[in-house]
Amino acid sequence: MTLTFVYCSSIRLVVRNAVLFVFSSFVAFSLQAHQQKEAYITLLFNSNSNHLEVSHRFLVHDAEHIFSQLYDTQKLNLSGNLLQDERSQAAFAAYVEAHFQLADEAHQPLALELVGFETDNKFLWVYQETAIPLTNTLNVKHTALHDLWPSQTNHINVEINGEVRSVRLQKRDSQNWRSIKLP
Repeated sequence: MTLTFVYCSSIRLVVRNAVLFVFSSFVAFSLQAHQQKEAYITLLFNSNSNHLEVSHRFLVHDAEHIFSQLYDTQKLNLSGNLLQDERSQAAFAAYVEAHFQLADEAHQPLALELVGFETDNKFLWVYQETAIPLTNTLNVKHTALHDLWPSQTNHINVEINGEVRSVRLQKRDSQNWRSIKLP
């Protein structure tokens, strides 16, 4: 009888520990997965329109978090709901415009025009464009979301003639231009 009690107690202890392990692993994974602050930006050389098209993709949750830190939504009469409020989306698009810069190989700034913005489920997209520059190198700065998260990584992919060149920008890069050689 004592052996049975010890055996049953051991099984209960193993099951309880296994359940706790699985639960804590799930929580740790969820926290770790969400802590990867990343945005993806695509620069596409569109020979049909003769424009360099820029698409910024942010997680709405991350964008809303920084939005609430940067803007006094009550004073500005904004909801801060980036999925539903077009005025809040426009304010965030203006924030992105202020934190993204392109320049040619001589570091002459390229004038970017805001084309628009939209949401797509959990993503907020901001679109810009400029005429295709005559340059062999693009210089880029992108500091969006670095205000709140020093670990924020902005991935920039340049697509030209079927080739892709990439650069990752973090807060430590914010004072420097990063160069991307074009094919």
